[in-house]
Amino acid sequence: MKFIVYLLLSTLCAGTAAAQTPHAPTPVPVPMPTQTVQAEPNEKMPAYDNPYDAYDAGAFEQALHGFIERQVSDPDNPELMLHVGSANYGLGNYADAEKSFHQAYLRGDEKVRAQAAYNLGNCTFRQGKLEDAVEHYKKALELNEHDQDAKFNLEFTRDEIRRRVEEAKKQAEERQNQEQQQEPNENQDPQQQNPQEEGQDQGEQSQEAGNQDPAEQTDTDQDGLSDEQERSGENPTDPQNPDTDNDGLKDGQEDTNRNGKVDEGESDPNKADTNGDGIPDGQAQEAQPAEQNPEKELTPEEAQRYLQGLEEGKPKRKRTKGGRRNSGKDW
Repeated sequence: MKFIVYLLLSTLCAGTAAAQTPHAPTPVPVPMPTQTVQAEPNEKMPAYDNPYDAYDAGAFEQALHGFIERQVSDPDNPELMLHVGSANYGLGNYADAEKSFHQAYLRGDEKVRAQAAYNLGNCTFRQGKLEDAVEHYKKALELNEHDQDAKFNLEFTRDEIRRRVEEAKKQAEERQNQEQQQEPNENQDPQQQNPQEEGQDQGEQSQEAGNQDPAEQTDTDQDGLSDEQERSGENPTDPQNPDTDNDGLKDGQEDTNRNGKVDEGESDPNKADTNGDGIPDGQAQEAQPAEQNPEKELTPEEAQRYLQGLEEGKPKRKRTKGGRRNSGKDW
C-alpha cells in the first residue's frame, strides 16, 4: 500500500503530477493507478463525502480540506501528513507539500519514511532544488532499495543537473566571446580626443621622435607625454593614467612644454586643484573667459586686484571692469 506521488519522465517533462492515493475512507492507504486526471480549473467539481474520493477524482482542494479536518482529531498521524502533502502537491503547492512530507518523514515508520523521502524528492525537484532532490531520492532507496520509481527519478535528476551545468558553461563562453569582441584596442585611448588636440605640435613631436630612443617615444596612456618623461620628470606622473590627478585635463595638457615640471602658467598634473580655489583645473579651464585684448591697459582698480592676487598666490587672470570673477570668491 503505497501513497506516493510519482514523478516519472512523462510527468517531469509535461509539468503535471501523476499520483497514487487511497480511495477508502480509512487511514490506511490503498494503492491506486499511476495516472490521476485532475479536472479543468473551470469545471465545477461535485461535492464528495470523504477526502479519499475527492482525491481519487482529482478534486484536490476538497481532499485537502477533508484531510486537514481529520488531522484535528488525529494531529500526529504520519499517514494523514502524507495525504495532506499529496493533496497540496496535486494543487501545485510544492512548498506546503514539502512541509507535510517532512513531518511524515520525522514521525512515520520505515515504510512511511520511504514514501515521504521519495515525495520530498519530487517536491524539491519541482521547486528547482535539484541537489536536494537527489539526496531525498537516495534516502528513499536506502529505506526501500526496490523502489524503481526512486531509481528512475534519481537518474533523471542527475541527468538534468549535468544538462544545466553544460548549458551554463556554454552561455558563459558565449558571453566571454562577446565581451572580447567588444573590448577596444589596448593602445586606443578610451576617451575620444579633440582633433585639434591630436594635431597640436604634431610636426615638432615627429621630428623629436626621430632622434629619440624607441623606449622614450612610448606613450602608453596617450596623454601627450612619453612614459619616460612621466617617470623621470621633476614632477613625475603616472604613465598608465592619461589624467593622473583626475581633474579632467590630460597630463600633457597641463605640462604644456613637456619638461616634467610645473612652470609659470601651467597647472599641476598631480593636483586636481592647482590654485586651491575649489574648482578642478579642468572645470576652471572650461569656465575661463575669452582672452582679453592684450593691448588694452589695466585700470588702476584692475592693477590693484592683479597685484593683490599675485601676493596671495591666486591665478594671474585679468578681468574687465564689471566682469565676473572666474573663481567665484572675493579676493
